[in-house]
Amino acid sequence: EEVPEDAPTSTAYVWPVQGEVQRDFSLEVFAYDDTMGDWRTHSGLDISAQVGAPVASCGKGTVVDVSRDPMLGQTVTVDHGTGMQSYYANLAETVSVQVGDEVSAGTVLGTVGTTAISEGSSPSHLHFEMIEYDVSIDPLYYLH
Repeated sequence: EEVPEDAPTSTAYVWPVQGEVQRDFSLEVFAYDDTMGDWRTHSGLDISAQVGAPVASCGKGTVVDVSRDPMLGQTVTVDHGTGMQSYYANLAETVSVQVGDEVSAGTVLGTVGTTAISEGSSPSHLHFEMIEYDVSIDPLYYLH
């Protein structure tokens, strides 16, 4: 997939897990969701990874939230400053960080789990989002 010419290039982030993208970011095009049995958008990437695989912060920042989302399971949110946040979901129950922790690119936040009710029929994966100024953006523009 080609990156648009106007995509930001100043900040590169690292992949939170190594794996194939099993479900792309799509806010414009609805895709059928096997688990929920309906058509919906997808505000992040689902990246294939074995249960128990370590999940790393994509960049330097501060952990601003550790919580249990009713649909996406155990989550960690990292604020990178400059309006950018990264969101890691479907983690195992126990995570490695707490709110207020400073992290670097590659700091382990937790491990891939099976806590996302809304993505239960999908193969094992990390649900990963990037949010810039409260707007979901395609992480592929930033991951290198």
